[in-house]
Formats: sequence, structure tokens, C-alpha cells
Amino acid sequence: MAITTVDGIVAGLQVPQTFFKVGATMEAIGVMHSLFYTTGMPGAAAAPSPGVNGAALTTYAGQVPYTNPSSGNGYLAGVNVSATLAGTLYVCDRLWHNSGLTVTTTTIQAITTPAFPARDKAGSANGDGIMVGIEVRTATTNAGAVTNTTLNYTNQGGTTGNVATITSFPATAVAGTFVPFQLAAGDTGVRAITNASGGGITLGTSYGAGAIHLVAYRVLATIPVGLANTGLVSDYAGVGLPRLYDNTVPFLLWRPSATTAVTVQGEVLYAHG
Repeated sequence: MAITTVDGIVAGLQVPQTFFKVGATMEAIGVMHSLFYTTGMPGAAAAPSPGVNGAALTTYAGQVPYTNPSSGNGYLAGVNVSATLAGTLYVCDRLWHNSGLTVTTTTIQAITTPAFPARDKAGSANGDGIMVGIEVRTATTNAGAVTNTTLNYTNQGGTTGNVATITSFPATAVAGTFVPFQLAAGDTGVRAITNASGGGITLGTSYGAGAIHLVAYRVLATIPVGLANTGLVSDYAGVGLPRLYDNTVPFLLWRPSATTAVTVQGEVLYAHG
């Protein structure tokens, strides 16, 4: 059954899950940063190691904890946050990630993903609302911005061979840098990356050295933090009460307003009903 009233939200609230991520150093103003590997609470995640085809995720050490409801549905009911710098917090569901990409290979690196979990916007595996980004685990050494990185993928409607682009992967990207792909015009999500239909990533230009991963994710809530060191409460109306499907793997992205190291802390609130 779904929650349909404010009383239902209040009755279904769970114990808040605290996060406290300390001292993450940003790449540049406006360049997103994954807090997945940042120390604090929850602890820093270990680097993924499933290989280039990756692994579908139902849990992962380092995620913001989430417990499936014993009955009914799960929802994101609110986010409380403060940070030592202004910026924007994104609460996301991590569906898939990979490893083993070669940062000096400039031709296509073939990928065949397993089926993504049925956690798109509609609770299906069609991929509506599922994005893919590059997450830097170990700093790269490319001297200049890379402007020709592409991803061949299958879209939410099952159309194969579509091409997503990154028009500016930053020079010497620090660990934690997170750069989303821009999907082809009209697409609303990624269903799969399949070698048989040309699926894979082409860096285009060498990233020099370092380690990167691809991550498939769904944004659950976007929380602007307009002032440093000032608490912000975003309730069920502010976050939109999105569904959290079973085995959601919440993690945090941050878009900074400065390159200074930032500490981000707060709580994620869930409701079951």
C-alpha cells in the first residue's frame, strides 16, 4: 500500500540515518564530487572491483543505510543538512558500478552490464531516470580538459546505439570527482550498456594515470545549501516523497561553490507505509 496522507508519513517515519562526511577536497567550483569515498559516517567505501561489466547493487559498505519496509512502500521523507561551504547536495540511489577501465585507452572499451535493478522512476528495469557518470577513485593526470569522452548505451525505450557525451572532463581530476554523461536528445535514462549493440566507453583522449569507475544512479532529491554553516530542513514536500524501492543503495553527491575542503553533515529520513 502507498502513503497517501500526511498522517501516513508521520506514522511511517523511521529512525533518521545520520551522515557526516569530513574534509572532501573539490576539483573545481561547480564540478560534482562523490562523497562515497570520503571518511566519516558512513565510513569511506572501498573501491569497486567487479571488472568492466560491473555489478548490479543491492547493498554496499559505505552507503547511507537503508532497510526495506516489512510491508508497504518505502519513501524518502526528508533531508536535513548543513555544510561548511555553500553548495548542492544530491541524494542518489546507486544501481550499478564497474572497475577495470584503462585510462590510457582512447578507443572503445566494450561493456556488457548485467540487468540493472528494478529501481528506475517507475520501479522497473527500463531505465527511466537512470543516469551514468564517471567517478574518479584515484586522481587522473591529464594535462588539459578532455572534450571527447562518449558512452554508447541502450535508452529507456530499448533503443540501442545511442551516444552520451562528456564535453569537459577536468584536467588532473582529484579523487572523488564525479562527471555525469549528457544523454542523447530526447532520452530520459539508461537501460543498459551492451557490447553486442556497440555498448561501451570511449575516453577519446588519455586520462594519463589514475583510476575511474562508471556509476549508474538515480537522483532521489536535490538539496540547495545556500549558506555555509547553516542548517537546512527539506521535508517530504521539499524532496517530493520519491519511492525507495527495495534494496535501494543511497549515496551522496556534492556540487561545490568553492574548491576548499568541505564537511557535509545531516540526516536522511525515510518513511514506510
